[in-house]
Amino acid sequence: MVVETTTAAPVNSVRPAPRRPWPAVSAVLLAAGLVGGLALAHQFGDVFAPASSSAKPTDAKSEPPSDLVTLSPEKQSAAGIETAAVAAEPLAGRVWRTGRVTLDEERVAHVSPPTEGVVRDAPARLGQTVAAGDVLAVLESREFSQAKVELLKARIALAAERELAARTKTTMANAGELLDLLAADATPAAIDKALKDKPIGDWRSQLLSAYTKRNHLKAEGAAKNTSPGVISEMAVRKTAAELEAAESAYTALVEEFRFQAKNQVRLAELKLKDAETAFDVARVRLLLFGLTPDAVDRLDPVAEGATASHLTIKAPFAGTVIEKHAVLSERVGPQSQLFVLADLSNVWVQADVFEPDLHLARDAAGKSIAFRPSLDAGTERTAKVLHAGDVLDKASRALTLTAVAPNADHALKPGMFVEVGIDSGDHTPVVQVPAAAVLRHENKPFVFVQQSADTFRRVAVTPGRTSGDRVEIVEGLKAGDRVVVRGGFTLKSELLKDLMVGE
Repeated sequence: MVVETTTAAPVNSVRPAPRRPWPAVSAVLLAAGLVGGLALAHQFGDVFAPASSSAKPTDAKSEPPSDLVTLSPEKQSAAGIETAAVAAEPLAGRVWRTGRVTLDEERVAHVSPPTEGVVRDAPARLGQTVAAGDVLAVLESREFSQAKVELLKARIALAAERELAARTKTTMANAGELLDLLAADATPAAIDKALKDKPIGDWRSQLLSAYTKRNHLKAEGAAKNTSPGVISEMAVRKTAAELEAAESAYTALVEEFRFQAKNQVRLAELKLKDAETAFDVARVRLLLFGLTPDAVDRLDPVAEGATASHLTIKAPFAGTVIEKHAVLSERVGPQSQLFVLADLSNVWVQADVFEPDLHLARDAAGKSIAFRPSLDAGTERTAKVLHAGDVLDKASRALTLTAVAPNADHALKPGMFVEVGIDSGDHTPVVQVPAAAVLRHENKPFVFVQQSADTFRRVAVTPGRTSGDRVEIVEGLKAGDRVVVRGGFTLKSELLKDLMVGE
């Protein structure tokens, strides 16, 4: 067997390393550079030496503090910058509660017809704004036309009774004048002259006949009494008896006339009163249909013809049609609701006030409160408390506070949810500024305080409570400081520009 062997190298033998000339050269160059640098530093030591701390350059300007902004009055006016003094006044603290906008129930009308009829026209549209007296619908009503006819009949009867009553009074007055002439023993010629063309009626002939007969017998008796022995005593007595009878008849006729005169005048007045009552009843009946007094007085169903049965349903006040149920050719009655009309220029704001806040609701009675839409908390409006509530709801255990708010722009919609702020009653004076005066940089609030006519200083502040457009300042300001309340963003831009230049 053949065994191959390998001769091992000696233990202390070292393999020669490869040659590396560059590190040595680098070290030589670095040493030379250091020596040259020290020599230059020694030669030009005065040039590179730092300036003495006590030395001040003659042309250097001191930098302004970073919280100051300078702006000329002309630029302030152009930017619309306004300032106001900081006030220490009570901040209207509010307790915000959930509320809602509802219709003003005092200005809502559920329009129904006063009688039965058929809808012939309904010009009012849903959502239309109407004025008081505008036509909403037109009905064809038989009852309405019958009421017009009854008014016409009552009007004619009234005119006839007025004429009859006036004639009766005139006749009785003329007859009374005739009696006065007869009592004065006026001659027939004088009576005819005084009562010429004056109506007296049957009483003229009756009274004149009795008066003439009496006077004739009176003259005849006087003639017989002046001729004694010529005329028999029997004839004289007969004439005296006839005169007495004629005198009695004349007196009775005068008394009867006086009684009948009063009676006929009274009867004519009663008939006139009945006619006036019938006319007034017919007139009131038409007024109940919604007609105005002037319209009733101008009614002429004969001239109207077929349209006399048309009854117009009019808007009782200016508002908006929020519901319409009138359908053409539909028979409707007093129980039918044709339209719902609402005046949206004012709305109610109602809030739920729970038992812990009942004293706040009581104090708010008759005062103004603030409210804001839930989706637009930045917009606040005011409303005047109409009713602070008296009864708690059994289910919610809350009191309903009701206030009326102007809504000329119709921005408040009934059914909208709002937040109602009730005055908390805290009257402690606090330092406060308008909310527009508080600015922020890097989420740090600050205001600009006017130092002079053209200088403003940024002052960090600590805001507190907020009420409307006012903000309480807990730290940073004191009463009397003049702060920028408008145009502060211009100063903020100038300040940030200076800061960036300084960096």
